[in-house]
Amino acid sequence: MTLFRASVCSSLLLISVLGASPAFGQATPPADPAHPGVRAAGMGGAFTAVADDASAVYWNPAGLASGSFFSLVVDHTTSDTTSGSLIGLSTPPLGLSYYRTATGREANGRNSLVAHHAGVTLVHSLADRLAIGGTLKAVHGIVESGADPSVSSTKFDADLGVMASGSLGKLGLTVHNLFEPAFEGFSAPETLERRVRAGISLNTSRLSTVAADVDFSGEVREAALGAELHPVKLAWIRGGVHWRIHGGDGEPVGSVGGSVAVYGSTVVDGQVSFGRGDPGWGVGLRFVF
Repeated sequence: MTLFRASVCSSLLLISVLGASPAFGQATPPADPAHPGVRAAGMGGAFTAVADDASAVYWNPAGLASGSFFSLVVDHTTSDTTSGSLIGLSTPPLGLSYYRTATGREANGRNSLVAHHAGVTLVHSLADRLAIGGTLKAVHGIVESGADPSVSSTKFDADLGVMASGSLGKLGLTVHNLFEPAFEGFSAPETLERRVRAGISLNTSRLSTVAADVDFSGEVREAALGAELHPVKLAWIRGGVHWRIHGGDGEPVGSVGGSVAVYGSTVVDGQVSFGRGDPGWGVGLRFVF
């Protein structure tokens, strides 16, 4: 528990430093964030302190240290206003990834920013149960604005993560879009906001996990609760909910999901999100051992 106390203090200090960073002016407010990862979406987005497969390259790079020895993830999620596609390959201490995120300001409307992220993730264990990681990435952003021509540019960015593990569960902290890359548009720029997100996961039994996430920065902040169960040998079920806690009156969005092992270590994932907030669905394939 000493490690957990130290991790909490470190996390709170990092949150206070980054959360106090001044925000750069934008011509338009940001859209809801797009999160790739079908398994994470099935848990409502409560995944920062779970992140134990190749999707950790996005959710928490430090998760690779205590995750699967080898993992390959290919999946796609979509909703009324966002979408995310992910290809991730990981084996500690290295991860390779490509993911695409798209955000829009109106349901079923045209995306305002499509970003293609290509990254390399490195992770390092600081102690027995404490790890840090980072994803260095090139981001190609395409800004679309109604009838105006789209404008594209490429910027450098990074994500950082910390993960502390214990017998009861894990604590995680992730800083997304560390350098807040801004992509020029025909009429106004679009910025990928720096987002600080913390999470906790608890092993409620050998075959079940409950988790919670919360954002500490960004104009549109989220909170999430989720659970994952492994009731039978070849299947997993998940459920969760996320909602805005800042920056709008977003309705809660519930999610359910599941996985089935179809051949050896090959797993098919699926999820559905429902509610008036931002419903959607996702499908994916994972190879994990």
